[in-house]
Amino acid sequence: MNSGQIKFGIPEEWRAFQERHPKLIEKLKLLFGTLEKIFIREMEVEELSSRVIFFLGRLAIEDFMEILLLCGNGYGIGGMKLLRGLYERCVTLGYIAKNPDKADDFYDYHHIHIGKFFNHAKEHFNKHLSQNEIAQIQDNYKKTKEKYRETICTKCGTSRVMMSWSKLDLLSMAREAGLDDIYWQCYLVPTLQAHATMSSLIYRLKAREDGGLSFIEGAQHDKVDMTLIAAHNVMLHIIAIINDYFKMGLEKEIEERFADFKFIWKKENAL
Repeated sequence: MNSGQIKFGIPEEWRAFQERHPKLIEKLKLLFGTLEKIFIREMEVEELSSRVIFFLGRLAIEDFMEILLLCGNGYGIGGMKLLRGLYERCVTLGYIAKNPDKADDFYDYHHIHIGKFFNHAKEHFNKHLSQNEIAQIQDNYKKTKEKYRETICTKCGTSRVMMSWSKLDLLSMAREAGLDDIYWQCYLVPTLQAHATMSSLIYRLKAREDGGLSFIEGAQHDKVDMTLIAAHNVMLHIIAIINDYFKMGLEKEIEERFADFKFIWKKENAL
């Protein structure tokens, strides 16, 4: 940890990143071009499923750009933490693409999130929202929560509001979306890093010769590469799903992007 001038971004790390990944730098413009074709366009859709799929994909682009920013500056574990959210968006939009009728469940659970948030932090809400706004939150939660009621004890009939919008866990949704083969790399491992786990601590410690422990500072280049391979792969799945769902006819171009992926990472342990 340097005590000198504060800088945002690490120029030497970015230069080293470009030297380590010239093929990625070369092909990124082509990937960005495909992303623009898919997302920078006007479309008129009324179906909720189409809106959810499209805009989850748009959020995923920001996740990917944030991962690039962190990895480009040596923060491989930071990028790994964001990989978890990117993968979750990919699975969700992929599952809804296969089950468009589930978009309503995804959408309506928003009222559960806000209602739980309100119940958890009433004092904060009371300071910043009007009584009418608070009443609306409470009313929406009351009307919606029965839709997500689940029984947790069949003997006594005890129930609770579901912890998620779907009765399926993420792995089950990933299986339906055809994304379960990258679940371990893109969700389980990043989850251990994103939370206060012993695994996240062990990742950053090393034993000293005197028997003590030291924190590992500096760039995490091995984690940078692992994260980039996974994030790149997830983005390709997203554009393939959206192209197929909206019947955009970009199959040949997307095949080229998958070929680019293999060209870039063929010497790595690609997913």
